[in-house]
Amino acid sequence: MPLSQIINDASQLLNDPNFSFTSRSQLVRWCNQARRDCAKRTACIRRLVTGQSAFGASAQPGYAIPGAMQPGALPGAFPQALSGSYGAVQNAMMTIPGVERYPFVGFFNPALQAQYAGCDEVIDAVALAVNWGGTTRPQLDWMPWDDLQAYARAYSVLNTSWPVLWSVYNDGPQGEIWVYPAPSQATEMELDAICTPKNLNTDDDFDVIPSGFQDALMFGAAKFSFMSRGRYAQAQAMEDQFASGIGVARVAVDGGKVKSYYSSYL
Repeated sequence: MPLSQIINDASQLLNDPNFSFTSRSQLVRWCNQARRDCAKRTACIRRLVTGQSAFGASAQPGYAIPGAMQPGALPGAFPQALSGSYGAVQNAMMTIPGVERYPFVGFFNPALQAQYAGCDEVIDAVALAVNWGGTTRPQLDWMPWDDLQAYARAYSVLNTSWPVLWSVYNDGPQGEIWVYPAPSQATEMELDAICTPKNLNTDDDFDVIPSGFQDALMFGAAKFSFMSRGRYAQAQAMEDQFASGIGVARVAVDGGKVKSYYSSYL
C-alpha cells in the first residue's frame, strides 16, 4: 500500500483532509510509528538472514529463476555463483573462529539490510543454523540463557568445535546471539529473524509490512494524532480498531498445516 494512501485514509479518520490540525509530515512520522508497533506486536516481518546464496532467490548456480524471486530481495543481495560452478556461494556472515558472541547490531543487521529491502533491524531470533564445515547445516538446539551460562559456559577455558547450542542475551534490538562451543573455523550461518521496518518517506519506498497488516495502519496513525490533541476517547477508539485489525491479519496468515497426509501408511 503506498504511503500516500495510508496518510490520506488517516486524515479522513481525523476529519482533517487538508492537514489543518495535523501536518502531513507529522502524520507520516506517526504512520511509521504505527508500522513499527505492528511489526513488534505481530512479528509479521520474518526474514532468513543467510550467509549463503539462497537457491531460487538469486542466480544460482549461474541462472535466475524469475518465478522464484523473493519480493523485497535486493539486487545482488545474495552472492552469485560463477558460471559452471556448483554449490552455494558464501558471503561475510560467517562464524568467527573462537568467537561465541554475535550481536544483532553490527553483525546481523548489516546482512539483513543488504539482503532485504525495507528491513531495518533484527529484534528477535527464531532459529539459528550453522554449517558444520561441509554439506551439513544443522539447526542448533536452543537453550535459555541462564541454562547456557550455568551448564555450557561453566567451563572457563575456551572450547572450540562445531556449535551445537545457541541462546539470545539481551532484549529487542540490543540482543546478542551466543553459541556453544565457540566455532573452530569460519562457516556460514543462517538466522531466522523477526525484524522491524525502515521508515517510509515516499510512495517509492518498499513497504515490508505484509498487505493484510497494512489495512490497520491508518488507525494507528490516527491514534497518535488524537492523543496529541488530548482527545483520549477518540484515541482509544482508534487503538481498538488498530489492535483488532492487526489481530485479524495475524490469525488470517496461518490456517494450520498438515504434517503428512500419508503418515499412517508409512
